[in-house]
Amino acid sequence: MGLTVTAATPSTQPTGAPSSPWPAPEVPILRGRVIRPDTPAEQLSRFGDPTWALQPAQPDSHQGVWAVHWTKFPDALVLPLKTVCLALLDHPVPAQHAVRTGAKLLAVQTISHTTHHLRVLAEWMAHRGLTRLGELTDRHLDAYRTHVLTLDCPVIRKRQLLNTVVLVHAYRDLLPQPCRLATSAPWGGASGDNLVKVPRAPRVNKTPRIAAETMEALLAWSLRMLEDIGPDIADAWRTYQQLQQSSHPSQARFVGLPIRQRLAKFLADAAREGTALPGKRRPDGVLALDEQTLLRLMGLGFSYHRLSSARQREMVAESGLPLTESYALSSAINGTIDGRPWRDRPITPQELPDLVRFLTAAGFVIVCYLSGLRPGEALNLRRGCCDTDPETGELLLVGRRGKGQGRTPLVDAHLADDPWARPWVVVQPVHDAIALLEQLTPHPLIFPPAYGRPTLRTAQTHTRTTYYIAQDIGGFIDWINHNFVTADGGVPIPADPTKRLHVSRFRRTLAHFIVRRPRGLIAAALQYGHLATKVTLSYAGDADTGWMDDLVIERLEFVLEQVGQDRALLDEGEHVSGPATEEYKTRIAQSAAFAGRVVTGVRNSERLLTHADPNVHHGDGMTCVWTKETAACRKAKLAMGLPDNDAPDESECRSTCVNLVYTDRDIQQLRQRLHILTLHADDPLAPQPLRDRAAAQVATLSTTVERHEQASQQSPKEE
Repeated sequence: MGLTVTAATPSTQPTGAPSSPWPAPEVPILRGRVIRPDTPAEQLSRFGDPTWALQPAQPDSHQGVWAVHWTKFPDALVLPLKTVCLALLDHPVPAQHAVRTGAKLLAVQTISHTTHHLRVLAEWMAHRGLTRLGELTDRHLDAYRTHVLTLDCPVIRKRQLLNTVVLVHAYRDLLPQPCRLATSAPWGGASGDNLVKVPRAPRVNKTPRIAAETMEALLAWSLRMLEDIGPDIADAWRTYQQLQQSSHPSQARFVGLPIRQRLAKFLADAAREGTALPGKRRPDGVLALDEQTLLRLMGLGFSYHRLSSARQREMVAESGLPLTESYALSSAINGTIDGRPWRDRPITPQELPDLVRFLTAAGFVIVCYLSGLRPGEALNLRRGCCDTDPETGELLLVGRRGKGQGRTPLVDAHLADDPWARPWVVVQPVHDAIALLEQLTPHPLIFPPAYGRPTLRTAQTHTRTTYYIAQDIGGFIDWINHNFVTADGGVPIPADPTKRLHVSRFRRTLAHFIVRRPRGLIAAALQYGHLATKVTLSYAGDADTGWMDDLVIERLEFVLEQVGQDRALLDEGEHVSGPATEEYKTRIAQSAAFAGRVVTGVRNSERLLTHADPNVHHGDGMTCVWTKETAACRKAKLAMGLPDNDAPDESECRSTCVNLVYTDRDIQQLRQRLHILTLHADDPLAPQPLRDRAAAQVATLSTTVERHEQASQQSPKEE
């Protein structure tokens, strides 16, 4: 089903009686908003309703929006304040507004909060006998400001209360006369920030990164969950759902039989096959028959909760069949960890809810972390969100932006489309995770609020919240650490030293890892360089600059850290050899001068990065002092008809490149590689071509090491 797109009419055009300045009671309050799919018409509030439901216009399924209860406002001010709120819903923020600029509609969540601030103003006015907004003069506003500043509440709350008055005044040209404040500019045009006399804190990303050891292990085990363990859980869940819905093939034998005959047949089959009956532990510790599970196995629906007669219970007792708490849904465990089955017993119904929750948590880690999506963007993904670009072949994920220009709905979209839909470029494991998660639920949303049980937040229109998905991830980590151990006996996923794993930390951590690009490959052979290209494709040139800003900050931190280390080692006498030696020393010395600068914003970070980055890249046993015009790797790619990037490509590095230098650190890595290659060259069991290739590499590396050592002896290290 598509979304309803309605057109707004100006709030200044009264639709009620000619003598009334107020809109008519039947006016829909969300007439200028895009409505979420499947919203019943009776849930769409009208101007005259005592309660306004704003939730239908909230695009995010994981977030709720407080309804506005007008019965809590002073009676005399209900109509004026309703009219103000209707204007906020109908019209973009006026460009001249001192607090907000631009022409975007306020989010319904913001409007909901604004009504709470208006209620404080309304109660203050009612206490002083003021019944119209048009009665508020500069003298009244000064008194209200004094009242707000004396309230026992946080400074940010005081700022919001005063800014709400400024916001109402900004809409004056869109409001009827009784709603216009009797002032040319509240408090002389000052904003709430200035009125509370507390400077606004700088916008700094204080989100802590997840420790590398924790994040790498969490991602690796999430991928293992997806590839090795998840299919078994999904199969057991599918069987469980079929049994619950009386559609499992094993229940066909009971179709049309009364309950007593079903029970007799089930007991006879169980006795013949030697299987136990399902049992559950009572509060007193006694193992008793699980009648509800037994009824489901016999193909009886949810209206049956227990056996209907004493005779039926006698039949069970007379059968002499044993009871078990571990009644399995399936005997097949196909997944393996390190060549062994991941568990030695079948999955039971009692375990399934938690296992499905852990599988969902692992899927969320893969989708959210490897795509660069914000948590809310990931949680709002819907069935069928995977796509492929027909021209480039890039894997896509179609979802909804959480911030930025992409947040604005496409009001001219076809009704069959989602006006909030935007694509992300992703890697294969993200598609694989979505495909498995879609097997767990028939509902439209990939991450429903719950599996297999009723909830106030229905899976048709709601998704799991960030709080509960973080709880799920914590449970998944505990489950992995309880059931598996590393080769040295440690926990597979070490605890993060900073704090609990809030899902908001994923994007900052991904930016950090992409910039640092740790040696080797992450789980499932995903290279961070490859991942950087995919994620950056989704955000480059977009109004949502949060991801690109994160990369700038991480890059600056990394560059300054690396320059500091290089400068310190040079001062301590580290030797450098190779054709670009002097250029290396010059760049490090120049860049070190920028260390210790104070950065107050992302734009400052970009400028500082431009000057501080020496464009020195430490690789595997080599260091590149990048100069585009002389780079051998770039020339090699151009010769093959490949696009060249303004950055080194270590896979195409040539030992003859004039951009190369070798530090003592590089030589140490080359010595380790030499040892391994020498063993390969001398291995009598290895094929001769492989031995010859290893010997040639030994000769090349030995020459590099010898030149470095000779140059080091000719230029003694400074004391």
